[in-house]
This record gives sequence, structure tokens and C-alpha cells, in this order.
Amino acid sequence: MGYLKSIGTTFIYIGLFLALITFLPGLPPDAQFAEYNISPPQQFLTDALKLNNRLDDAEILFEGKLKGPESFTSRNGELFTTLHGGDIVKIIGHHIVPIAKFGRPCDGVWMEKECGRPLGLQFDKNGILYVADPYNGIFKVDVMTGEYDMIVDISKPIEGKLPLLANSLDIAANGDIYWTDSSQDFILQDGVYTCLANPAGRLIKYDSSTERNTVLVANLGFANGVKLSKDESFVVVAETMTSRLSKFHLKGDKAGTAEIFIQGLPGLPDNIHTDGGDGFLVSLIVTADADHPILVQSLAPHPYIRKMLARILYLLEAPFKLVEDAYPNCYTKRAVHWIGHFESVKFLQHESVVVLRIGFDGKITDVLYTSDGKISGISSAYILKDYLYLGSPYNEYLARVPLKRAFPAMKSELNNIADNVVERQDAKTPPKSIGDSKLTGSAAAPVASGTPKPKPAPSRRKPTQVPTQQQVNVNPPTQQQKPVTVSPTNQQQQAVTTDTPTRQQQPISTVSPPRQQQPVTVTPTKRQEQQQQQKATSNPTSAGKEMRPESVKVVPAPQPAQPSPNVSKVSVEGGSENRERVKPGTAQNPNVGQQARVRPTPQPAFTKQSTTHPHQGATENPSNAQKQSPQPAPVTGRNN
Repeated sequence: MGYLKSIGTTFIYIGLFLALITFLPGLPPDAQFAEYNISPPQQFLTDALKLNNRLDDAEILFEGKLKGPESFTSRNGELFTTLHGGDIVKIIGHHIVPIAKFGRPCDGVWMEKECGRPLGLQFDKNGILYVADPYNGIFKVDVMTGEYDMIVDISKPIEGKLPLLANSLDIAANGDIYWTDSSQDFILQDGVYTCLANPAGRLIKYDSSTERNTVLVANLGFANGVKLSKDESFVVVAETMTSRLSKFHLKGDKAGTAEIFIQGLPGLPDNIHTDGGDGFLVSLIVTADADHPILVQSLAPHPYIRKMLARILYLLEAPFKLVEDAYPNCYTKRAVHWIGHFESVKFLQHESVVVLRIGFDGKITDVLYTSDGKISGISSAYILKDYLYLGSPYNEYLARVPLKRAFPAMKSELNNIADNVVERQDAKTPPKSIGDSKLTGSAAAPVASGTPKPKPAPSRRKPTQVPTQQQVNVNPPTQQQKPVTVSPTNQQQQAVTTDTPTRQQQPISTVSPPRQQQPVTVTPTKRQEQQQQQKATSNPTSAGKEMRPESVKVVPAPQPAQPSPNVSKVSVEGGSENRERVKPGTAQNPNVGQQARVRPTPQPAFTKQSTTHPHQGATENPSNAQKQSPQPAPVTGRNN
């Protein structure tokens, strides 16, 4: 009996203590606790909105490299987000690029109040980024320089109340800013108190022309994400703690009035983004259903219980605050940050993730699910290019899933569905250089290095003649061919096809090789000549390929005639002039000492066969192939 009596006495004392805490006037926190009701979650699981796994196996990016990518925006195809520590960053490929930072440097997330915590962000039509920081205010940021200016000072009251928790924003075409103040009573570090107290959020309009703030809607249940409709006829705001979206009319007969856009959502809505058309994407940071209700919503009809819990939480935090004020240290600072912060109740959320697609009329058109446990606590679902990016204020990573898997039936252009109103600017094509404009249709000839060569004289090109750079084809003689000395000329250097002396010679047309190559003069060494002769002897069929020097200067060669006359006229293909051919000892050529000599081998550089070889560019003349004369005498070409 004594044991049961002591237990009963203990419960009585505890009850009296809790009653004292609940009803004793003047105890913090100073907030309103009254009865209100929340619509229960509706049953959205129809045939069109059945459970799916389209968010399963999400790709994890930058794991452990960033903390709390809570919201997104984009410009020119680049993703911007806000992080713990007061940072605004840009995601480019696999790199995190810092843009700006609010507050002062801090040692960790427990110093959130000092270092800042930017949340919502949005670009205007001029490319200026606007960011809401619940500890510092609303700023406009130049993303090119990182400089920022304050446009809303949260230390100044708006219609008699301080905006303690600036959260999200959107910008109209005329520059007006619609932003949310989640609570008039508590800062972000004490977010749990906002769940227990009565709704005290506001939708505020910042007039860019007068620089004044006007409250549009008050007493919202933790006003969170905000988004203008595509035609800017109304603005939608998410009420997180009441699981609904409210709508404020800006144009039409209902302008200036508010109404419920949709209620009874299966969870707590957070940020709102466009779906690329007339609708919205709403992410539920905490999900709920009949089997997993949200505890704080169950306590909405019981104000005294909520008041008691809020005061107990404050009494737990008060000793650490006293020590922190007297002797600042990291341990008490962490305790103050943890008690009352949203992260302290993160364990209460369900593992499933839900993203809603809501139409212009406030009806759910599509739902995304996942329960694989890979991602959780999603606050933003943002479409950029071919991916749906998923952010969270708690996670230390950025997640994404392919857009084709997330929304297979979505009909929108992937390159023009950024969250901001500004259209993507197409990348300009760099101007072509002068050199590039001259290379259309043909390859540029390589630039010769070394001693400069005389500029070749212009020559006409006939349609049936060969291009500037040609191969040299020589008919094979019946006997071993003696060396032929070819002298350079000042005319344009062209490759020609020369036959052995016959009774009647016709010019032979050749086909240009696909790649042109500027010939240069090279005098082969004795060792190279010996190697070429050995290769030609061992493989006669490929002698034509092995005997040709790597780069030989080729000039228009004389057409051989009958060996008996001393001088004869021959026609050179590719030129309009005739060349004289004389026997050795009769030609007076001053440049003979500068000529390049090529010793013969059992087979010349290119052989002429009865059929066209697949690697040769010459068109064979059958009549000349059969008419081959005896071994010609050595000849020397002379410049005109």
C-alpha cells in the first residue's frame, strides 16, 4: 500500500506542477494559444493518383559537401540554392560555386542566428537575385560580383509587428515582391514553438515603387512557400501547419480577397515552384495519412496542452540561455540551438516523400512518391532541364531524378521551364575568325617551315585537270630505269603523270587525293636509298609505295618523246607552256646543282598497271599501257 500511495502522490505533484505552468500568467513564451481546427487529410489515391515509385533510387549529389539546400531558383540553365551557414551558391556540373554570404563567419550550424540562414530566393526580369534571410532580412544580390543590398529590414515593424521569420518570396513583372513572414512570435531557431502556438504567419507585399510593405493576409499557419500564377492574377501561399494552400486574388472581381486554394493535403506543404505550365509543384516536408497523423495537428483543438508543452520546452531551454549569456561557449550554444529547432523533431517525420502537382484550378493532377528511404524531408521540387531537383533543410546532399521518370506525361519544353519568369538567354555563337571564313569547302594547305620558297605564279585550272596537289604516276619501263633529274621551276608546283617515251603521248588525268599536301624538297640520304632498294627488292608489288620519298618537291616534268632527237616538245599536264627536253651534255641549266636526284630502284615510285589500283589516283590509258618503249636516256628538265 505504501508503494502505491507514493506513486499516486508523485502523480499529484506532477499534475499540480503542470497546471501551474499552464495557467500561471506571464510565463514565456508570449504567444496566443486558442482552439482551432484543421481539415483531415483527404483521400487522393484514385486510379490516376495511385501510389508509385517515380522518386525511388534518386541520384545523390555532393553528399557531405553542403548542408540544407532548402530552396532553388535558376537562370541561364544554372541552379542556385541556399545553404546553412548563410551561403548562396551556384551549382555548375559537379562544382559548388559560392555567390554571396550573409551574416558573419561561424563555426557550425548551431551559430545559425549569427551566420544567417537564407531560405527563399528568386530572380527578377533583370537578372537580380532576391533572397530572404529570416535572421537578417531581404536582400537583392548581384550574382556576378556577390555584392548585396538590404531592401527589407526585419528590425522594423510592419503594421505593428516585427517580421521575425522571413521565409519565401516571388517577384512580379513590375518588380513588386510577394513574401511570407512565417511567424510574428518566434524566430527560425525556435520553430517548434510555432507549431504549438496559434497561426501567426503573414503574406506581405513589397511595393518596389514606394518601398513600402503591406500585409495582404494575416494569421496564416506558418506561411511558407509563395508563388504567383502564370498570368499574375493571384498568388498562392503554403500554410505548413494547417496543411493547405491559400489564394489571394490580385486581379478581377475578387481582387484583394483571400480564399482556400486547396486543403486537407496529406502532409505539411513547404515550397511552391512552377511545373513549367499553369500549375504548381508542392513538396510535403512531412507526410501524413490515417495511419500516421501529425501530432501537432492532433493537438490543434487542445490549446492548454499546446501551451503546457511550449512552456515546458522553454523551461528546458532557459538554463542554457542563462549560462550562454554569462559565459558564452559552444556547448550551451548547441543546446540552445537544438532545443526548439525543427531538427530536434526530425525523428517524428515519416520516411515517405510526396510531391504534388496542382493545377491552375487547385486540383491535384499528379503525385510523386517514394518510400525507399534514400531521401527524406524534401522541401523543394524544382524542374531544371532534364531533371527534377529535390532539396531539404536537413539533408547534407542534393538529390535529383530524371524528369522523364518523374513526369512521363509532362508536355513542356525542357529548356524553358525555369522557376523564374525570366526566359533563358540563348548562348551566343562566337564570331568566326578571318581564317575560319576562308576555309569553307576545302582544307587549308600546311604552312612550310624552313627556307621560304618563291611564290608560285598563278595558273588556270581546267575542269578536267587535276587540282593543285596531285600524285605522280609513272609508267613502268620494260627495263631498269635510269635516274631522272628534275629541275625546279617558278611555276605553280603541281604533280603530273608522266609516261615512258611512246610514239604518241596523251595527257593522263588523275584524281585528286582527299587530303592535299604541300610538297617540299627533300634529298634522300644514301642510307635511306639503300633501305628503299632493299624493301623494293623484297616486295616488288609494294615497291611503288616504298620507293617514294617522304616529301619530294615535284615540278612540272617534261613529257618524254623519242630518244633519237636531241630536243623535242612535250606537253605538261596542268600548264599551258611546252617544255624542252635535251640530252645530257646539251642542256645549259644553271640550277642543275640545286636539283634533287632520286636514284632508281627496280621499280619506280608509282607503277602503271593495266587496271586502276585502288590506292592510285590516276586514270589509266589502256593504249599507252601496252605501248612501252625501250629504256629512255637520262633527261634533264630546264626552266623556261
